[in-house]
Amino acid sequence: MNYTNFLHFLAPAISLTAFTIGFAAVILPKKMSKGFGVEVSGSALAYVIGLGIRDIFIGGAVLIMYLQSAWYSLSITSLLLSMVAVSDFLVVYKNGNKKTSYVHLAGAVIAAVYAAALYLTT
Repeated sequence: MNYTNFLHFLAPAISLTAFTIGFAAVILPKKMSKGFGVEVSGSALAYVIGLGIRDIFIGGAVLIMYLQSAWYSLSITSLLLSMVAVSDFLVVYKNGNKKTSYVHLAGAVIAAVYAAALYLTT
């Protein structure tokens, strides 16, 4: 498997991960809020469900671009997704578990590196 094929292979893995996290947040919002880094309960769980729907949408968008071999679009979308991860980091760092917030920061870096790598191979 060459470098470009490896980058292309990552797209369905990213999509599946986003779908899995999204569906889990919709089905188990209390548990997923703790995993996100800001544990909530009661009516605030609706926001966790909203985050889950966001992640399902992200997974679907990535999957569609993968199926259409839209690598340039996927690279730009991945860069934008890194900004989503940065906002998640900032929210969790300020309002939740600081240690968990770094998972979001790592996700931002990974998404940005993936975006750059994909862009450079397009």
